[in-house]
Amino acid sequence: MSRSRVRERERIRAAIHTTDPAALVAYVNTLRPVVTSLRMLVEDATAEPSKRIHARSFLRRELLRGIRELEARINAAAPAP
Repeated sequence: MSRSRVRERERIRAAIHTTDPAALVAYVNTLRPVVTSLRMLVEDATAEPSKRIHARSFLRRELLRGIRELEARINAAAPAP
């Protein structure tokens, strides 16, 4: 695994201080692009086949990747008991 991937994983899993309002705003701003991307992919996946932009295999792969990233970021903010 490359160093950039390791750094990216560490950045995603970095602890979030939800008691600090500024840190919480920054955290929400990092989630926004992930949710926007997921929404775009879901809208494409649920479109009629003739109106889809991406292939189903690409959509499936990217949706799963986005969900994993979202879960990792949520777990960083509120670790499971």
